[in-house]
Amino acid sequence: MSKAKKAAGPLAVAALGVVFGDIGTSPLYTLQTCFTTVHAKATLENALGIVSLLVWTLVLVVCIKYVTVLMRIDHDGEGGILALLARAEPPKILGVPMRADWLVWVVVLGGAMIIGDGMITPAISVISAVEGLSVATTAAQPYIVPLAAGILLGLFAVQFRGTQKVGTVFGPVMILWFTAIGIAGLVAIVGHPAILAALNPAHAFWFVTHHGVFGFLIFGAIILGMTGAEALYADMSHFGRIPITLAWYVFVLPALVLNYVGQGAVIAADPRTLSNPFYALAPGWELLPMVALATAATVIASQSLISGAFTLTEQAIALNLFPRVRVIHTSEDERGQVFVPLVNALLGIVCILLVVTFQSSARLAAMFGLAVSATMLATDIVFYVVATRVLHWKPIAVLPFTIVFGVLDATFFGAGLPKFLEGAWVPLVVAALIAIMAITWLTGRRAVARALHAGQKPVEDFIVEYGNSTEPPKGTVVFLTGDPTGVPFVENHRWLGPLIAAERLVLLTIAPEPIPYVAAANRVTIERTTSRFVRVRAIFGYMERPTLAPILKQCEIESLDLEKPETSFVYANPLIVRAQQDALPRWQRALFAWLQRNSRSLATELEIPANRRVELSVEAAV
Repeated sequence: MSKAKKAAGPLAVAALGVVFGDIGTSPLYTLQTCFTTVHAKATLENALGIVSLLVWTLVLVVCIKYVTVLMRIDHDGEGGILALLARAEPPKILGVPMRADWLVWVVVLGGAMIIGDGMITPAISVISAVEGLSVATTAAQPYIVPLAAGILLGLFAVQFRGTQKVGTVFGPVMILWFTAIGIAGLVAIVGHPAILAALNPAHAFWFVTHHGVFGFLIFGAIILGMTGAEALYADMSHFGRIPITLAWYVFVLPALVLNYVGQGAVIAADPRTLSNPFYALAPGWELLPMVALATAATVIASQSLISGAFTLTEQAIALNLFPRVRVIHTSEDERGQVFVPLVNALLGIVCILLVVTFQSSARLAAMFGLAVSATMLATDIVFYVVATRVLHWKPIAVLPFTIVFGVLDATFFGAGLPKFLEGAWVPLVVAALIAIMAITWLTGRRAVARALHAGQKPVEDFIVEYGNSTEPPKGTVVFLTGDPTGVPFVENHRWLGPLIAAERLVLLTIAPEPIPYVAAANRVTIERTTSRFVRVRAIFGYMERPTLAPILKQCEIESLDLEKPETSFVYANPLIVRAQQDALPRWQRALFAWLQRNSRSLATELEIPANRRVELSVEAAV
């Protein structure tokens, strides 16, 4: 059954298991980290202030910014920062990728920050859940790190199976999770009803204005409770705006508010609970079941991040921001479910190393949140560009929103800077490396495309010079080109024109479209200029991996048979040289050359048979 035919209710339940895992498990460590970050004493006044800050930041960031505003701006149902980039920066020259201008840098850095900070999510979520065992018995302490590492190893080991087989249990488990943490918080509130005053935003204002520099630094910890907010926007394509909004207001927001307020109640009543206020909500027989449920919820939270990293990688490949690597679609029903072996292996290694190195959720929390606040700030900027440049909204209507949330997100980032020396440099360095690689790849691919564009002969001129033969074609030559208005290679390889004059010539253009998916009936367009010259244009959305099979199938339907053994496919093999002007530094040019050598070739990606491939060199100056 398609997503459009499903009721909002079932989709909302499914969204709980994919979209809200990260933000839904943040109560495990967020409030405790807020107190320890600013060295606040466990008093009622401080509990009221910090809880009020958490609650009202959820309202501002999630309810207003993401659910009310950003989720209303989609790209054919797709959300997320890369989808906004595809809408804001369409290619200006046919077949040539977008230029790496300032907006591309902003988006690339923002997207890289998601990966940089996101690699911490599985580590901190799983170990914070397992730490509940040490609350039950101190004898479990030596086993926490090995157990957390084992859970992570198992989680990454089963990724190749895809999320479809286990996805049906995610939603119900998360319903149980949100119900349990909501009830646990409610019980604590009933015992200490004075904590309900935290719902008054005046207490948040009091804490910020009466704690000096700590009133600012607290935002570096508050951001931990918002780390899953980007998922609301990025996962719109899987569930739609209405089901995600329904799940947020019916399940997630009430449970988070009750739990944070409940944790504040136990801290105010007993300062000793500050060592682990979440599990202090379940002090008796409920503790071990809560640990088990928290472990299951954190695995789900980790799964949503890992799946998001796979999706982000596939989007980046389609936008020429990442080299072609192997991408496996794991579901016949949900085209957005993909598995990227390389990314899976890297994430798994990093997550396990983080657990083994830092060994506690408190130490991991010190490095968490800074990068994601940079992503949120980048989203503010690209939102303004799309709203004013693409949607043509009046700047006077968009600017207030951008300023308010830009200031808030900048505050998150600035308050998190002290974490830099405590470990926050790790995700920032990872994000910087990813961003440099992405921009280098984009710049290099743009140079290759421009070189191909310069070496082509206009179709009309080619037909006049070589297209007058009345002999039946001996075979078919398919040129892979990003610009169907010209025949590539013939200006640089003068011997090529007369050689292919005896063949039927097909210009095949595979064009990424700034939309998620393309219907099969709309994928291929065929233009027969002459009996021996044909132009074929195949389009794929940025959530799809281009392959030759659907193109050939559609061509056959249109009476153009390209399956014959005598059909050859010609494509470029770029040779990287130094540009005369505005050349990349030597190290960056070497990086692109290395990426080019190790990326999947276009022929491999399209699954062209080896005995039908023809490579022609093209000199690309970067």
